[in-house]
Amino acid sequence: MATSGRCYAKENSVKVINVDIKKVFMIDFIESVERCIGEGSCYACVPRPPTSIEITVNNVENAMKLCEEGLNINSKNYSVELCFSKNTVVSIFNLPSHINDDVITNKLEQYKIEIVDNVVRHYYKQRPDVSDGTRYVKCKFPPNFHSLPWAMQFETPDGPQTFKVVHNNQSKVCFKCLSPDHEKKECPKIQCRKCKTYGHMAFNCVTEKCDKCNKYTTQCIYDEFYDTNEGNDNEQMNTDKPNRRDLSLSTDIDHGDKKQRKDTNNDNISPTESTRIDPPSFMNEFSVI
Repeated sequence: MATSGRCYAKENSVKVINVDIKKVFMIDFIESVERCIGEGSCYACVPRPPTSIEITVNNVENAMKLCEEGLNINSKNYSVELCFSKNTVVSIFNLPSHINDDVITNKLEQYKIEIVDNVVRHYYKQRPDVSDGTRYVKCKFPPNFHSLPWAMQFETPDGPQTFKVVHNNQSKVCFKCLSPDHEKKECPKIQCRKCKTYGHMAFNCVTEKCDKCNKYTTQCIYDEFYDTNEGNDNEQMNTDKPNRRDLSLSTDIDHGDKKQRKDTNNDNISPTESTRIDPPSFMNEFSVI
């Protein structure tokens, strides 16, 4: 059976208590676990002398199920409990004293974290009556919740600022969506302030600017406007122009047609117009005489 990709997390480990290690077989506990939560779900079964067995399963939900139902082996019931506390202590450092505790709990509850106890202020050892800005609270993370980020943002008189956050079993996650698979600079939910697209930050932006409008290509409408309207404009210009034909330059009309049209035009001239002599014609007749 393939074992690659398994996560032997301590949050997924339980402890079977009050066991006489010398009188039991580990295979019986493995089979009992898999009958309860499914075949292949038991990742480890380690005897812990003198009276307990540590079992690691595939996820937190199955670990909790074992704690609720227990194990029955050879008609004997065994109690099961978590190896580690299911509560998590979250500490926030250098937080201004005027920020109310409710602000902290409300921010944690946004992540669907259950607040188990009140927020506690930490004090200086030399001056137990003066707080040092550190506050911590005991809470319970929801299933499949990996970790809080290493910093959280709070409103201050100087504007929003980030403060260091630490808790047990903390791991590196995305500051934006809390995913352990990527960092904030690669988060698909973060928007670049330059090109306004998602998936990267401004200092990692590789989007080029348009040469025509000097804007980022994701915001440029210059090419789109002219690409869609240039053809329409040319077509409109062609349809607006009248289809005129210069008869004097046309090669389709022979000289007979031209002469016939000239004779027709002369017949339509009024008598007054016929007696009038154009200056060019007069000059030509005078030159002949």
